[in-house]
Amino acid sequence: MVKKQLIMERAFELFAKNGIEATSVQQITEVCGISKGAFYLSYKSKDELVYALIDYFLSDMAANIEQAVSESNLDHSLLYHFYFNIFSSYQSHSNFAKVLITEQFTSCSMELFEQLSKYDQFMNSIIFSIVDRQFPNVDDSMRPDLVYTIKSFSKLYAELFISNYPFELDTVCKSLVEKVTILANQADIPLISAEYLTYTSSKSIIPTKGELVDLLTAKKDEISDQNIQQSLVLLKDDLLNPQYPRVIIHGLLKNLKANTHTKWTAYLYETYLDTLQ
Repeated sequence: MVKKQLIMERAFELFAKNGIEATSVQQITEVCGISKGAFYLSYKSKDELVYALIDYFLSDMAANIEQAVSESNLDHSLLYHFYFNIFSSYQSHSNFAKVLITEQFTSCSMELFEQLSKYDQFMNSIIFSIVDRQFPNVDDSMRPDLVYTIKSFSKLYAELFISNYPFELDTVCKSLVEKVTILANQADIPLISAEYLTYTSSKSIIPTKGELVDLLTAKKDEISDQNIQQSLVLLKDDLLNPQYPRVIIHGLLKNLKANTHTKWTAYLYETYLDTLQ
């Protein structure tokens, strides 16, 4: 296993068990069986490691949501699958999610702030698409309100699963879909403006060619799976020198989507390709 991937996985377990502040770099290196020098070759600090874990947590959840929505032909169940993917992710990593919410970090990375903003904009974009498909009769003036409500529910009700109280995931999702449907059918006083939640916000998450090349290079160094490494290399080669038919590219991206560490990379690659059409 590549050291960077090993460090992330072991740190994830320690942070979830003991908390971030209570876990030292020394403890992480001991569990990994590496020296502090090897740790600092991968991460400049513990804060940088925490940011990498947050990025991984959010990118994995975002990739699952995008896949569930874009690949579904059942418009009436889009919102259910949206909530199901979000809450199941919190449920699977409830201890780590609780740590992120309850602990205060001593520093903040501008890069992390920008990354969090991109995920927020992605959520706006995907929820707008859900509203357009599942609630096509909603008045245009109410669309931003419905998006804001759906997004707010996803944050508020996530606490149910972080608390480890035995709520039934299926029931929670159905309950929220019912509430949103009532609002979609009956609410008629708009509050949130279109300027506040712009439909075109997803443009900011489209990477440049250079950013995508850098991402593919970085992911290759993090992944130990040789098939995934080869897929990353071939995708990078095609970016720099287009040579493969689209069916080959889709096959390579399918490989990335099968790995939790590269699903979000596959999504970003696809959004870049969409701009070329």
